[in-house]
Amino acid sequence: MKRWAETWSSFPAAHRKRCYQGLAAYGALAAVCGIWVSIHARATIEGLQAGVPSATALVKNVYTTPQITGAASAATPAQPPATPPPPPVADNGKTYVSVIVSGLGLSSFETQRAIDDLPAPFTLAFSPYSDDARSWARKAVAAHHETLMLAPMESANYPQDDPGPRALSSRLSDKDNNAALEWLLTQGDGAVGIMNMMGSRYLTDQKRLVSTFTTLRKNDALFIETPDIKNSAAAAAAAKTGLPFMEANLRIDANPTENAIREQLAQLEMTAQKHGYAIGIAHPYPITLNLLKSWAAGLAARGIILAPLKTVWKNKKHYIPSTDAPPSPAPAAETSGAAPAGAPVVTGNAASPPPQSQLRQP
Repeated sequence: MKRWAETWSSFPAAHRKRCYQGLAAYGALAAVCGIWVSIHARATIEGLQAGVPSATALVKNVYTTPQITGAASAATPAQPPATPPPPPVADNGKTYVSVIVSGLGLSSFETQRAIDDLPAPFTLAFSPYSDDARSWARKAVAAHHETLMLAPMESANYPQDDPGPRALSSRLSDKDNNAALEWLLTQGDGAVGIMNMMGSRYLTDQKRLVSTFTTLRKNDALFIETPDIKNSAAAAAAAKTGLPFMEANLRIDANPTENAIREQLAQLEMTAQKHGYAIGIAHPYPITLNLLKSWAAGLAARGIILAPLKTVWKNKKHYIPSTDAPPSPAPAAETSGAAPAGAPVVTGNAASPPPQSQLRQP
């Protein structure tokens, strides 16, 4: 520093004065610039942004499949209504079978044939992904069929098995799931309830099911569970909320050959004779519809009544199908589990009907 001070003092006084003047002018200019920027900065930024081109696009009817990567909402599940334990069902001593023809609405030909050719006691279940599920459901009700809506639910190995848009998912909040469920219920004009489509993950989540079943209870709906869900919590959630619930016994045409279908129909009859009723699920394959129609014509002679689900619910003691029954052939998708074993249980009864709503059989 001493060396620089000696060098600076060696400069002529006039030069040192001009240097000081230059530094002072530079400081004054910087202060003026700072004041100007502070006053005009916002207007300058807005002007620059106004000059940036922008574009908008109209997007209609976009739905996303529930994502498995997100965290579940911490929303508190809806509390079920205070429901007293239902009284025991008075068994009327008759033997019933109910057959649900599932997956309707996707093929116009198969759907129309099921509505027209099958006797009225067959229950018809419609896909929400049909172009016009509501219209098909109305046609089925007009033909005196009981109807269900299929509810897409999260599978255990999503996304390999994808239930599609608006599926109920354990990774979504109760609010989002109930919004999807309310949409589903509006698609089934006159439907008496819903049946799961997939759901090997969602149906094991009792916390989410309590909220879902509370909504179904408010809508006067039945819930039918397919016979392929391992560790299902549906029966417990239904008992907690007072929701009418029954589990199907077998899939009639998981192997869609004549011999296999006849064997499953015979098994359905034996189960009905043992427990008082049995529920089977079929698809609208041509061979299945042919065999169902001829099979149904001979049931009365064997002492069995083909009945809608609500008739079974009102008149029979309800049970959980046992794993000691021969299982249905496993379908190609996620249906790999047998139904849980258990003693006869009652999860609800028509003697104490839930509130009135849009899901009502005319």
